[in-house]
Amino acid sequence: MLGIVGHAAIDIIKRGAVLRKSPGGAPTYCSFYLRQLGVDLLPISVVGRDFSEYIMEYARRNIPVDRICVSDGCGTTSYEITYYNDSSRKLRLLSRCRDFVLDDLRNLPGVVVVNPIAREVSLEVLEYIRSNTEFVGVDIQGFIRVFNKDNYVSTAANTDALTKIIKVSDVIKMSIDDLQMPDVNILVNSLARQFPSKAIILSMGARGSLMLHNGHKFQVSTDSVVHVRDPTGAGDVLTCMITHMLSSGEDPLWSFIYSNATAVAKTMGDGPYGTISRAQINEIADVLASRIIKS
Repeated sequence: MLGIVGHAAIDIIKRGAVLRKSPGGAPTYCSFYLRQLGVDLLPISVVGRDFSEYIMEYARRNIPVDRICVSDGCGTTSYEITYYNDSSRKLRLLSRCRDFVLDDLRNLPGVVVVNPIAREVSLEVLEYIRSNTEFVGVDIQGFIRVFNKDNYVSTAANTDALTKIIKVSDVIKMSIDDLQMPDVNILVNSLARQFPSKAIILSMGARGSLMLHNGHKFQVSTDSVVHVRDPTGAGDVLTCMITHMLSSGEDPLWSFIYSNATAVAKTMGDGPYGTISRAQINEIADVLASRIIKS
């Protein structure tokens, strides 16, 4: 079973004059999409009473909801996500639920993805998760987000913080948009030399992603493979799928290809409500396999 730790969210997504409200966060995106592929998942989250209608959507998909803690003391974490014509986006935090505490993390499954979205998981809590699981994947986005006086999101990443996170992770996924530094490749290569056994993934939007693992570097472009309707949540799906596959002993290169293919398939659907299948993902994986650059 794959546990997914992080805030489920209520997303307000804006594209021009079109506005859509839907559940979000890694517990939603990973559960709704990977469940279609037969992966057993356990979302572990903290939400407010305003998320109750969406919990029913989990239940209708046979996704366990007993580890989604509904708190009376906060509203569900919510973001306004505005997309622009060049595919860039701007995030503004509208509300934030409470931080995770150790009592939220009892009886963890052996494999866990930690994917916070608003600094709700501290490094101490991450270390606790590491000590109580066998395999951990981490998406750094929610560890490094900062909010200005108007609650717009930027990021503040530094090598020390990333080193502490990667030490307690088996898989770490970073986005070039989140890192926002001129020497990203230097940083990623440095981390790969320090921690060669870790799987380090750098996602680059439509340009695809790269993975460094055990002295190997794989890179793939996902541009123009499918018609993209909505990229929201694709990074979450990538992190969850590759953590699931690597923890199961799958070949690293195939895990990288298949996880990217799953993320690409997700972009064809609106929000968390798209439909994917193994056959569809296999077709996309064949295309991506032909684009792999190894070094």
